[in-house]
Amino acid sequence: MPAPAPGPAAPARRGVVPMTAHTTAPGPPDATEALWRAARRGRRGWYTYDWAHAVFTTSVTSIFFGPFITDVCERAADGRGYLHPLGIQVLASSYFPFLIALSVFLQLFVLPLSAVLTERYDKGALLAVAALSGAGAASALYVIGDADYLLGGALYVLAAMGLGASIMIVNTYLPVIAPPGRRDRTSAQGSAAGFLSGGIVLIADLLIYAQHEEWGLTEDQAVRIILLTTGLWWLAFSVLAVWLLRGYGRPPTARATAAEAPARASTYRAVVAAVRGLRHYPGAAWFLVAFVLYNNGMQSVTSLVGTFAVEHLDLPQDDVITAILLVQFVAFAGAVIAGRLAERLGGRTVLLGFTCVWSATVITGALLPQRSFPAFATLCVAAGFVVGGTYALSRSVFVSLVPAGRTAEYFGIFEMANRCLGFVGPTVFGLVLQQTGSYRTAWLSILVFFVAGAVALAPGVLARRTSHHGPTQPGTTTQPGASGDGACHVPRGPDREDRDDSKDRDDCEDRQSRENGAGRGED
Repeated sequence: MPAPAPGPAAPARRGVVPMTAHTTAPGPPDATEALWRAARRGRRGWYTYDWAHAVFTTSVTSIFFGPFITDVCERAADGRGYLHPLGIQVLASSYFPFLIALSVFLQLFVLPLSAVLTERYDKGALLAVAALSGAGAASALYVIGDADYLLGGALYVLAAMGLGASIMIVNTYLPVIAPPGRRDRTSAQGSAAGFLSGGIVLIADLLIYAQHEEWGLTEDQAVRIILLTTGLWWLAFSVLAVWLLRGYGRPPTARATAAEAPARASTYRAVVAAVRGLRHYPGAAWFLVAFVLYNNGMQSVTSLVGTFAVEHLDLPQDDVITAILLVQFVAFAGAVIAGRLAERLGGRTVLLGFTCVWSATVITGALLPQRSFPAFATLCVAAGFVVGGTYALSRSVFVSLVPAGRTAEYFGIFEMANRCLGFVGPTVFGLVLQQTGSYRTAWLSILVFFVAGAVALAPGVLARRTSHHGPTQPGTTTQPGASGDGACHVPRGPDREDRDDSKDRDDCEDRQSRENGAGRGED
């Protein structure tokens, strides 16, 4: 949530002590601990929304919807195996990868609006609208007919857009519910909750799918029931999350100056102005480039692995579900471990290691023999260990590289990069598949994104490890900022004893963020 500028602030609701820009820098341990405890309900709500929405990505995108909509497309295709949506010739097997790419691309028009609205309206109301729209569309996937590929595509895109907008909105709560020193772990614990939720729902999905014949259901009917229950799970826990987050998402006190007013007058002009502002924070800008690269690879793997396993490895659907079920519980542990590793080694160092593991996973996946469930399950477990922490650490690292008082608007940029620019990987996969007809070749195309992301991350990791910083000078207090050593030094002479140093800390963080190079910044 963007923090108000100095001036009269709106009264906080009873029991809610948000961590605004003036409380982001930790003060005395007792004060920091008090703020941490005061935001406990907000963190529970934040974890609950990860618990709510993660099942859509796991059960719908990664496992059931891809093979299901591909079968629908094959029934609707012409004699040559092609569809003609809006007069465009599309191979039936390429429809789902292109559908993912379209859903991501269209968020370019949704997320900027969501980012600006979070600064003007209550985030809880916005989260409710986005989450309920997405969950409603996901539940409506139940009504897809035998050849209704257009209806299925439209509902999936709507659900994915609701998911993207809701995640962008809920991520802006992170600076409000956790101080800087605890954001890596808080972010990782949210991801862990999502993977645990996905695992529990997958157990139920596996039971429905495995027993569908005994229950008198066809395979398509079983999948439709799974899609419906997934949407209802997302819907029910979204309501609980919004209720727990009440009071933490009120819009900030109006603080736009005359100079800021033109940029805020238009949604897209505001976004462009914020993106241009990244040139003053090269550490954040360069990390964002690396994130876009390896995130495209990760989104391609997580969204297409189920289709790859069924269509190329010729594995039965229940084997795929079992393997991805293992991933959920491994990822739960991996996310918790990632948060602890980041506290010791630094977030970017851990992320560099994760991109190397992702690269090895893609190479190994292309070499897997067909119908070998043990090999596929082993591969999924290896990927599961890193998938839990990759996104969680990325968002917490990025927020540490931007000024404390502007985290909300830059979180909007980060989530736009995550949701809107993630279409490149699935698009490349679909194009390679359409040109070569080979799932193996299309799968290997994902490797490019992980290698490029690792190359972009490496200079920052090396620079951070080889940089030397002098000791804190006498008469200063150390606050976390964007500097290379993670500290912002605020002079504390006798003449400043009774002065509020909140603005000085913000100014210091802003100045040091500007001084960071591509490889500098606190992880």
